[in-house]
Amino acid sequence: MSAKDQQEPLLGEGAHPQEEEQPGETRDVESQPRQNAASAAGVSVMFTTFIMLGDMLGLGSLTLPSVFARLGWIPALIVVIVCGFGTMYSGRLFALLATKVSNARVFDDFGGAAMGAWGRRFTYVTVYATILAEPIIFHLTSMEALQQIFYGSGITPIFAAIVVAAVMIPLSQIQGIEEVSAVSVIGSVGMVWALAVIAVKLCLTPKVDNYVPTALFPERSFSDAPDILVAVFDTVFTFGGQVNWVRYLMSMQHKRKFPIAVANVSAVMEVMYIMIGCVGYYRLGSDFDKSKPVTSVLPQDIWTSLANVGLLAHCIVAYMINLNVWTHLVIHLIKPSKQREDSDGEQRSSRGAWAVTSVIGIALSGVISVSVPFFDVIVAAIGALGDLAAAYALPALFVLVLMGSHLPRWERILCSVLIPLTLLLSVVGIGSSVASLVSKVKQH
Repeated sequence: MSAKDQQEPLLGEGAHPQEEEQPGETRDVESQPRQNAASAAGVSVMFTTFIMLGDMLGLGSLTLPSVFARLGWIPALIVVIVCGFGTMYSGRLFALLATKVSNARVFDDFGGAAMGAWGRRFTYVTVYATILAEPIIFHLTSMEALQQIFYGSGITPIFAAIVVAAVMIPLSQIQGIEEVSAVSVIGSVGMVWALAVIAVKLCLTPKVDNYVPTALFPERSFSDAPDILVAVFDTVFTFGGQVNWVRYLMSMQHKRKFPIAVANVSAVMEVMYIMIGCVGYYRLGSDFDKSKPVTSVLPQDIWTSLANVGLLAHCIVAYMINLNVWTHLVIHLIKPSKQREDSDGEQRSSRGAWAVTSVIGIALSGVISVSVPFFDVIVAAIGALGDLAAAYALPALFVLVLMGSHLPRWERILCSVLIPLTLLLSVVGIGSSVASLVSKVKQH
């Protein structure tokens, strides 16, 4: 079967080549003859913004003081700003794909429409591998936050992992993404609270005796390359989450407004990330334990505990969101027959299949979090593995194939540059993350 034969069933009815939309136009798929109840009951721009904030605004920000310490003032600010604007453009690419492949349910539907079996394979080895790995970081950070909240009780990592699993098992049984979005506000508020407390505490905490000053451009040698790359991909992770975007995008009431939600999220993240990175670097200096989230670096007291309460709230909500996507994806890949479409157009799975799959995901995340407790390296590996491919390489490739002739010349050039550049960075980032992980495991 040719790629074209596989592509046609995924295109919205009436989407013939001569009727394809121009890139500046976004067709409202809800107005097509295929309209169903989901168009009226979908998630709004506001709720999509909140659910994306609950997912994306969070854990990566805890690495930003170490990012600034590794890169220095100027390089770190440049990387953060570039990633923010890149995220906004990524939102446009996703909206274009949703316009073209109007009945997509998962990321590989875009790949299948553009390149047939090969498009799906590219998605499996990048985006889906990342989705399967992301719950690990939320389990690990939830464990760290729990230990910091009760810092005087000596909670072990294994006990913390079990407590987190016990909390997540009932929460993971919520299937509808719209139902999950209703609690996403809690996660966003919790993270903003945690970052605000951390910023105040950083300002009030005296500098350590062995404080190493900050620098605009720190002196680096070739041997520091893995450390620098970890910092870059930690930043990529802070703006990551595109691996989950299809789930959010295709649940929206008006899919053409998705870039608005992305722009809202990007603006909030830019402000929060620059604030925490600058304040953290200025107060902590260039020499501290960069492998841990900043909440675990600060002196332990009641304020650190309160910050970790907000962090834990965010992690639980983000864990629930990511595990929802994880479970939905695994069932879709293994037994799509177990999924059915309800009256609102939302795909549901049998309760038994959902329960078993979600519990397996929680168990795997807990075991790996206890076995490989290296926050910075795991974050960098996830950023290098899928966040670059999901945000830029694959969307740009699929957009070029599906509607390249209708793109303006500057955008065709931009997409053509993004594809090899981001793939090269991914390969380099994965290599440096693996090297750093091996080194840390040997020292552990």
